[in-house]
Amino acid sequence: MQTLGANKRGNTATYIAMCLLVSAASSLFNPVLSLFFNTKLNFSPLQISIFFILLPIATIVIVQTVAKFSDMGLQRPSIICISAIFGILSSIILYSYPSYIVLCTIGLICLGSYPVSFPQIFASAREYSVKYMGGSIMFATFLRSLASLSWVVGPPMAYALAIGVNFETLFIVTAAMFALVCIVSFFFLPNVLDKSITNKDNHIQWWKDRSVMMLCFSNAFLFTAFSAYITTMPLYVSQELHMSESLPGYILGLAAFIEIPLMFLAARMSKAIGLKPVVIIGAIGMPVFLIAFLYSSTAGQMLASTFFAALFIAFVASMGMVFFQELLPSIPGQATSLYINSSTAGQIAGGGLISLAESGSYVIIYQVGLVISAIGVIFLFFVKKPPRVK
Repeated sequence: MQTLGANKRGNTATYIAMCLLVSAASSLFNPVLSLFFNTKLNFSPLQISIFFILLPIATIVIVQTVAKFSDMGLQRPSIICISAIFGILSSIILYSYPSYIVLCTIGLICLGSYPVSFPQIFASAREYSVKYMGGSIMFATFLRSLASLSWVVGPPMAYALAIGVNFETLFIVTAAMFALVCIVSFFFLPNVLDKSITNKDNHIQWWKDRSVMMLCFSNAFLFTAFSAYITTMPLYVSQELHMSESLPGYILGLAAFIEIPLMFLAARMSKAIGLKPVVIIGAIGMPVFLIAFLYSSTAGQMLASTFFAALFIAFVASMGMVFFQELLPSIPGQATSLYINSSTAGQIAGGGLISLAESGSYVIIYQVGLVISAIGVIFLFFVKKPPRVK
């Protein structure tokens, strides 16, 4: 499919709009899914756990397959446009209050396909910045900060709509956001892939590179702990600690707000001391956060502990993606998707950890996550240093 904007030069405003729209749609979707499944669809913790295992598996297969074809020349604007359509379909399916069978079949395909847009936007942004701006790290950091800005507003708005109004309104708003993504990508997003490297480098066997694989494992372990926390935190706060149902939205929003200045700090530190030390510092923030969160007994303490979660996201989620891109600079689509998919692999394991709540408490999930995240930090020391970024 040839989009109308593919042959245009494009501009930074287009990438800013795309990043904001995709991140905003995701920030409305993801934080409330477990609450929606539990309170409205009446799924058990085991059913929710199974779904959150199946969903990342589907996402990994779809995202990495599409990434390979995108690096071989398949136009990124078309890919993003199609993935946004799947986002609209996902909203429609959730709006219809699906049965568990429908959710695990048609819903799984749709919910596993719309995340394709995120790595493709950042891969295209890297190509654009290298071609027209002489570098990539500051532009990538800026776009990643915009994604965090969306998460400042998104989760509180998601809970306000879901609890204050209803879930149906939330899903309508989300569908509208994906529709805007589709429109902008079709009419304005350029296709800036350097065709001279598509045939030469698309057969790189990244799975034989020890550093790439260790980085994949580390990222997967760290996001296992993080995704288990994100998925269960609303239930832990409201059902086990009996705090306000709106508190999780404020916790997620505050963390996203703190992330923004920390991301620019991470970018500057990466230029000064390199990517690897910065990512290690951020990774250490994950086990530290889980310790602080477990010992928090008041809303104020929980909000304060989110600094370390923000440190993890700012240093690992933003610079970690650049880390993958610098290790595999000639295949940005696959490199960015490896970051996304190793994170998603963590969601698979994190989804499995949810079933531990059958013991009667969510605390054990965070205790196991603490150990897993510590292992992820250790793996990082076996990754080679990439060249200094620009």
